[in-house]
Amino acid sequence: MTNKSLWKVFVLLLLLAGCATDPIETAGNLATLPAFKTFKVQEERYVFPEQITKEQRDRVSTELRKAAVAALEERGYREVLGNEHADVLVVLGAISRTSVPTGGEEETNKHINQVDTSVFDASTGETPTAVGGDHITGFSREGDLILYLLDPATRHSLWRASASGSASSSGEALQKARSTYRAMVRKLPKAAA
Repeated sequence: MTNKSLWKVFVLLLLLAGCATDPIETAGNLATLPAFKTFKVQEERYVFPEQITKEQRDRVSTELRKAAVAALEERGYREVLGNEHADVLVVLGAISRTSVPTGGEEETNKHINQVDTSVFDASTGETPTAVGGDHITGFSREGDLILYLLDPATRHSLWRASASGSASSSGEALQKARSTYRAMVRKLPKAAA
């Protein structure tokens, strides 16, 4: 993978920030949730603020899928693949965005930074450093994660969880995504015996 591709993946993971420190919102009555042992990831939906390559989308998808599946398996559920019947279907989603803080003009002007365009030059072989500091200040990289459980017969939602948050690095974003999926799944009963 080239430096240009690595940089884009890094930016995407920043944008797909996990949400471990923010509250998790849920919908659906856990008392009416049928006991289940198995699940199948039926669908994954990802929305990015910019056009990305298929390779980048696949990498983000793989990381987020692994985080959600690991969280469910830690709770005792088993993933099924192929044509094997699943007790519930899982829908995963992530929405990323970049936002500028609101405030007075003086507040906004200090967030205009010089840009080091060498980050887009894969031929240098060097990891560029940001001009004016380690990261662009004043811009927030935010994201939402969702996890839905669906009835496989009706495709109706049985339960869903969502959370919003931000991160300052791709490593932090991935760590928060893992923590968030674990926190979401901990709200579910343990897998049926």
